[in-house]
Amino acid sequence: MASLLPRPRPAGPRHGLLVAALLGLSTIATAGTIRGDIFRDEEHRIQLKKPASWHFVPAEQASSRARGALPGDIQGEKAAPATLLVAVSESPPGAQARYPARVTLAVEDLTARPGVESLEAYAQANLRTLDALLEDFRLEGRSERVRAGGMSGLRVEYTGRVARPGGSVAIRGIALHFLRGKTGYAIAAVARAEEFAARRATLQQILGSVNFLP
Repeated sequence: MASLLPRPRPAGPRHGLLVAALLGLSTIATAGTIRGDIFRDEEHRIQLKKPASWHFVPAEQASSRARGALPGDIQGEKAAPATLLVAVSESPPGAQARYPARVTLAVEDLTARPGVESLEAYAQANLRTLDALLEDFRLEGRSERVRAGGMSGLRVEYTGRVARPGGSVAIRGIALHFLRGKTGYAIAAVARAEEFAARRATLQQILGSVNFLP
């Protein structure tokens, strides 16, 4: 599979907020069903399971906290194409952690986005946005095909630095992209770069639990 190579380009407000899907920076939230350690969204036909020691973060709270990481010229925008379905964090809601490891699941209606009709194009568009917004953005290795619930997706790892109130934070992440009709699914597992190796197994466990429902 050819590597998804992002080409830098300016990130306007709409595409800037698309990065929500990868970093958990969405400003729109929706409610699925949480039962124990399982999140299930009937409308978007997807579910995932978290480890017992990790925490579901209410989508509204995750969106509000993470919004501060966006560049100042984007923070004030009210429109966002990505909808954050759920966030899973190693820290409980309200904990004062600078950048806890997390997994975010977001969806986007691609009807009004020409040029992203294929899975590859959708993934490339998100990666170009990351390239524009993160400092020192770099893809780590080549993209890989993955499957979840009978659906084919793309997986790639990346590194970069994200702006935070106390200074930028070096991060490493795994980005998954799936496409079902005109709905794009972006799933991200992210941790501080120095903690990523220790969190990798748990992040992979959560990503591996993602299942697309019939």
